[in-house]
Amino acid sequence: MAGSTQRRKRERGSIEALPRGALRVSVYAGIDPVTGRRHYLKETVPPGPAALAEAEKVMRRLANQVDEQRHPRTSATVDQLLDRYLENLDVGRTTHRMYTKYLEKHVRPFIGRQKASAIDADALDSLYAELRRCQIHCTDKRAVDHRTPREHTCDDRCRRHECKPRLSLAPSAGHCDVDPASRTRR
Repeated sequence: MAGSTQRRKRERGSIEALPRGALRVSVYAGIDPVTGRRHYLKETVPPGPAALAEAEKVMRRLANQVDEQRHPRTSATVDQLLDRYLENLDVGRTTHRMYTKYLEKHVRPFIGRQKASAIDADALDSLYAELRRCQIHCTDKRAVDHRTPREHTCDDRCRRHECKPRLSLAPSAGHCDVDPASRTRR
């Protein structure tokens, strides 16, 4: 019997040397369902004597994440996902307009440009804290709440701004049964 030939498995990813000696590990994770582009999991290993061995470990770990479907299936941002949600939303015109306004004012400025896979508990806690702090997200404590957005002469109807939380208004206004902020305070 002739010597058996072992068939070499095809590598699941690649390791690329960067100019300063670090190694970039990249593993194919499928097609991004939102953008339709190829999606890769990437991680950089710092330079050092054992960098290649560490990069191979990282490549195996990323390949295992893909196999176990523990990887983010999209590299889309929160803005892209919200746009898609609003496109497919089946509600009335005024409800759609209200949802769009709330997202433009309260969500997109804070976490809209971040990748959805990067949103973790800390990011949501920070967003909820901001929503509990002030509904207009003021940055200047000396701000004035004007009686009209048009050009005018201020009188007693224009008052110093007092921060009012956005989240604590929801249950009292009948928008929801439970105050979502109370869940984050536990």
